[in-house]
Amino acid sequence: MTPVREAPNNITTTVFMFRGDFSSPFYDIFALHKRATRYCDKDTTIDGCDVKLPRNYRWGNLSDKLVDALEHMCKAPEKTDFYVKADDDLIMSDSKLDEVIRVMSTTDCQVAGGIMSSQGFYWPLGQVYIFKREILEQFCQKFPITMKLHSSEDISFGMILNSKDTSRFCNLNTPANHWHINYEDHRVKIKYFTQHNE
Repeated sequence: MTPVREAPNNITTTVFMFRGDFSSPFYDIFALHKRATRYCDKDTTIDGCDVKLPRNYRWGNLSDKLVDALEHMCKAPEKTDFYVKADDDLIMSDSKLDEVIRVMSTTDCQVAGGIMSSQGFYWPLGQVYIFKREILEQFCQKFPITMKLHSSEDISFGMILNSKDTSRFCNLNTPANHWHINYEDHRVKIKYFTQHNE
């Protein structure tokens, strides 16, 4: 069962993230874990998994994990208005995410994130990106996906959509200190010693 949250104005949202053996067991302290569906490998032994996908994955084939997770969402009996892909080490408050979604709901933008165009199509950069139900439904119509995917799951997301329509993509207005790697405010300072892709 995919956790669903209603943001302001009765907007329903599914947050999802990938967990692997590289994940810190203490990532659950971050707010978004409480509302996220956490997708894990078939044979994982780590805690904090909501869905075990049908295969095992490594750093070089996370695109397969993305495809399997999207297919799982396509099979869900109910769809939500928005889908949020978040890294499992993302530092971002619930209220900030809800505000970004609220603003996005008033626009025609269908995919929001750190939008890139280096591959000849638009794709969202990975720490956090948001897409509307219409985008998930486009993915659902493309299964089974047989094309050779990029090693980056974010680039593969854009590759499958294969869109150059600027009206469908927009950048998130999110402060830099809500990304991963480090966060600091008047009471706390968090810094990772290493990133799982270093």
